Amino acid sequence: MDGLFIVFEGIDGAGKSTQARLLAEWFREKGYDVVLTKEPTDSELGNFVKRLILIGGIINGGRISHEAEALLFAADRAEHVKKVIEPALREGKVVISDRYFYSSLAYQWARGLDVEWLISVNSFAPRPHLVILLDLPAKESMRRVRLRGAESEFDKLLELQRKVRENYLKLAERFPEFRIVNAMAPVEDIHRDVVALVEHELLRR
Repeated sequence: MDGLFIVFEGIDGAGKSTQARLLAEWFREKGYDVVLTKEPTDSELGNFVKRLILIGGIINGGRISHEAEALLFAADRAEHVKKVIEPALREGKVVISDRYFYSSLAYQWARGLDVEWLISVNSFAPRPHLVILLDLPAKESMRRVRLRGAESEFDKLLELQRKVRENYLKLAERFPEFRIVNAMAPVEDIHRDVVALVEHELLRR
């Protein structure tokens, strides 16, 4: 694969979508062909997974088991990889994704699933060249989510967000593609930090 694959991760409200968009604009200004994508996807399968989140089935376990939930996320990801990510990389494009399989590891591990099993379930997914973890305290996450008026079942659980943040930091120690950026800084400063990372890690090789 000749393209570049960059992923933004972090708890809710960390600014992933904003920073992914800003980085995509930066690459396009430099003449790169960019695919800006996200997980869950906007496919029928991805939208089904998102509906499960919004109705709360993923949180209370009343609709499906946590294992089934993890497999549904992985199924959506498999489609994403085969139909979007891998074709774009083969064409030499820059792929920037707002969330990837690390989200499943962080969130579903926090829900009690075995992280080694989760890694195995997602073993089909190619590793990105760079994962940018936008690190944010859980209380700030909750404040931002409430401000934007988009609370989901995940967002209501402060303790879950704390666990997810801890898990992301553990994943950053495990996966060498991770780099951590302080998400408490102003948007413009975060973008500059992200660009500096991309230039140093990917473009100056």
